[in-house]
Amino acid sequence: MERVESVLDNAVGSGIVPGAVALVRHRGAVVLHRAFGEAQSSDTTRPMNLDTRFDLASLTKPLVGAGVALALVDRGAVSLDEEITRFLPELRSVHGRGVTLRRLLSHSAGVRGWRPLYVWARTRDDILEAVDGLGLASDPGSRFEYSDIGFIVLGIALERIGGSRLDDLAQELLFTELGLERTSYTPTGSAEDFAVTERGNAFERRMAEWAGLDFAGWRTEFHPGEVNDGNSHYGLGGVSAHAGLFSDARDLGVLGEMWRNGGSWEGRRVLSPAVVTAATSDQGPGGSRRGLGWELMKSGAPSVAELSRADAGFFPPTSSPFTPRSSGELVSAGAFGHTGFTGTSMWIDPERELVMVLLTNATHPAVDLDKPLNALRARFHNAAVASVTSAA
Repeated sequence: MERVESVLDNAVGSGIVPGAVALVRHRGAVVLHRAFGEAQSSDTTRPMNLDTRFDLASLTKPLVGAGVALALVDRGAVSLDEEITRFLPELRSVHGRGVTLRRLLSHSAGVRGWRPLYVWARTRDDILEAVDGLGLASDPGSRFEYSDIGFIVLGIALERIGGSRLDDLAQELLFTELGLERTSYTPTGSAEDFAVTERGNAFERRMAEWAGLDFAGWRTEFHPGEVNDGNSHYGLGGVSAHAGLFSDARDLGVLGEMWRNGGSWEGRRVLSPAVVTAATSDQGPGGSRRGLGWELMKSGAPSVAELSRADAGFFPPTSSPFTPRSSGELVSAGAFGHTGFTGTSMWIDPERELVMVLLTNATHPAVDLDKPLNALRARFHNAAVASVTSAA
C-alpha cells in the first residue's frame, strides 16, 4: 500500500485536506489502516487518529437510508414500488404521481434536490408541510436528480413503516447485528474524538443568502460531534436518512464487507442477497447508473456536472464544473460507492474483493469547492486497485 500512502501524504502536505484516515480491506483482511495529518488545524491543532470519528454526511444515504429501507423490504414491511404517500398522506401534492421507495432511493422520484427546509420548518410535521408546498421538479421516473429532500422524506416514511425513530431502526436492524460500537447518530464523547468540519454553517449560509433567504439560528463556531448539514441539524435533530451518521474507518470497513459479501458478516445475515443485488444494480433512468442508495461505476469519461435548473439559484458557481468520478477509473464494472460533502467516501469492488474507505476533514476550516477533492478520491482508489492487482 505504499503508493496509496504516498497519495495521502501528498494530499495533506499540499493542503488539499488537513487530515485523513484510510482503510483498505482486500479479500476480507485489512491491508491498510492509517491516519494522516490533523483532525483539527484551526484555533488549535491535534492529530488524526485511527479511531477518529467523522461526520459521514451523505454516506448516510446508502448506509442508513438504503440499509434500513432494504431491511424492511426483507421483512415484508414494505415493497420498493409502493407510493410514499401511503405512509405520508400529508404529501397531497404528489399523491398518485408515482413517488415510490425505489425512485426515492435511486434519486428519480422528481423531488427537488435541496432547499434549506429549516428556514420554514423545525419538526418532522412541518418538514412534510414544507415539502408538500414545494411540489415536484419533474415527473417521477423521468430523470435523475440527486436529492437530499427525497432522502429526508424517505427517512420520515421509514420511521412510520418501522414504528421507531430512524436512529433506533438503524441500531436494531444494522449496527447491533454487525457489532458496531462507534457508528451512530447524535454521538456522545469529547470534542477530541471527532474530525472537525467547517466553522459554523458558513457554506449553507452563503447558499441561503445567495437565494435571498433569511435564517437567524446559524451556528458560528466549530461543532465537533454535531452534524454539519443544516437540514439534519436544525430541522431534524441530527437524525435523517440523508445526513447525520457518524462513524470511524474500522466500523465502515465492517459495513463495507457486509455489502461486499451479499449482506452477511462473519456468518450473520443482515440483508438478503436478493435485496443487495437489487441495491447494487442499475435502478435509475437514462443511464444515470444509480442503484438503491448507491452510485454505480460508470464506463467511459465523465460528463460535465450540471446542477438542475430547479436548484441552480442556491449554489454559488465554482471555477470549473468538471470533476473526475470519485471511484477513479480502475475499479471493476460492478463496483459501487458513495461520497459525503464533509470529505468522506467509500467504494466497494466485489470482483476485486476490495473495500476502500477514505475519510477526510476536507471542509475544515472552511469549504472550498475549488480544492480537487474528487481528484484525490480518484487517485486513492486507483492506487489501491493498482496495488492489489499488481500483487495478485
